[in-house]
Amino acid sequence: MKKIAFPAALFLTTASMLGSGILTTTGSILNMVRSPNAVLLVWLIAGIHALLGALCYGAIVRRLPDSGGEATILRTFFNAPLGELAGWVSFIVGFAASNAVSAIGFASYLAKAVPQTAPHAGLAAASAILVVSALHSLAGPAGMRIQTAMAAAKFLLLGSLAIFGLFHAAPTYQSIIPTFAAPLAFGPTWGTAIMFAMFAYLGWSAAIYSAGETEKASTSVPKAMAIGTTIVMALYLTINHVLLKHIPLESLAESRAVVELLVRQLFGDHTATVFASVVAFALLSSLGASAFLGPRVLNTMLRWYRKAPHPQGPVSVPPWVVWLQGGLTIGLILTGTFGQILTFTGFLLGVFPMLSVIGLYTQTASQTEPVHPAIRYLAAPIFLLGSALILILSIMDSPSLTLGALALVVIALTVRLRFKGQLQ
Repeated sequence: MKKIAFPAALFLTTASMLGSGILTTTGSILNMVRSPNAVLLVWLIAGIHALLGALCYGAIVRRLPDSGGEATILRTFFNAPLGELAGWVSFIVGFAASNAVSAIGFASYLAKAVPQTAPHAGLAAASAILVVSALHSLAGPAGMRIQTAMAAAKFLLLGSLAIFGLFHAAPTYQSIIPTFAAPLAFGPTWGTAIMFAMFAYLGWSAAIYSAGETEKASTSVPKAMAIGTTIVMALYLTINHVLLKHIPLESLAESRAVVELLVRQLFGDHTATVFASVVAFALLSSLGASAFLGPRVLNTMLRWYRKAPHPQGPVSVPPWVVWLQGGLTIGLILTGTFGQILTFTGFLLGVFPMLSVIGLYTQTASQTEPVHPAIRYLAAPIFLLGSALILILSIMDSPSLTLGALALVVIALTVRLRFKGQLQ
């Protein structure tokens, strides 16, 4: 199998971020923080947090250019049980559960284009998962080329819409609901709002999961993460500015398919229907990115279980691993709700990146060369403090879901430590 070049790694990063998050969550965030300026601040905070994380992960991959993401990082910097736990959380929550949210977003846009599918949203979402699973289990290298093309098309689509909306004159709207007059005071709800935006940035670390299959990984993967995150952050802020500029706040707060609503406002109903169908198709690239990356995490752990030697070069992922992730995603689609999955996913995926960045302070991380002072004393501390604050606020706002997620992590780690000696 041919190695992944830098452009493909960059598109993999952007495709992982440009999913249902930006297309579906702005209305929910507006409902939480109650102010257009506060919405933009939430997206900016989440973007800076993602960029800091990308810089820290860049320092990690220079020392550890292997596939597997947090599973490999924590196994190397700390111990095998923690690495395994991170791997299972990445596979089940980071990829299967996040793909469930993206698939629900796909179904929302498909329903705008084909209203007959609205009563069967779960079936439409599950069908999308079947399509991308087939692509990456059967198409081989061609699947990656199709994936890259769809990611490029989606970026051009959203970028063109953002630029047009930025310079297009907007009507003046005056909110008739007093609660939109001033932002909500900073508190627990802000933590959940930022976590919702963080979900849209989750792909900032995508390239690290296939680092072992990437050309010149120690340099190209850090660049792909940093450049990709910066580009997407600029795009997200522009799109949100345009949404808040052109759509009445009451309508925006009540809608999930917010970008379709924007197109309807700018171009009319017919164009919005066509756009919704194009966006639904483009969302397949995000689903495909997770269908490509998630199985590589599990495949890495399977090599550990089999005590297989470290691979030299790219490795083939068994098709059944791709279908296993697809099956888990479909199960979550049929049993969970949009908000529950988003909160549960966001909390768990905030824990292991923190632990991975803490790994930069271990002796193992400094064996090859010292960590750059800008990372060690600036980027990493800010990332860790920000992550901790957001997690604490989210616990205060949604204690049952977040504490349940934390309990799951503690129980799983306790059980694995009990059998620590069986896998090293």
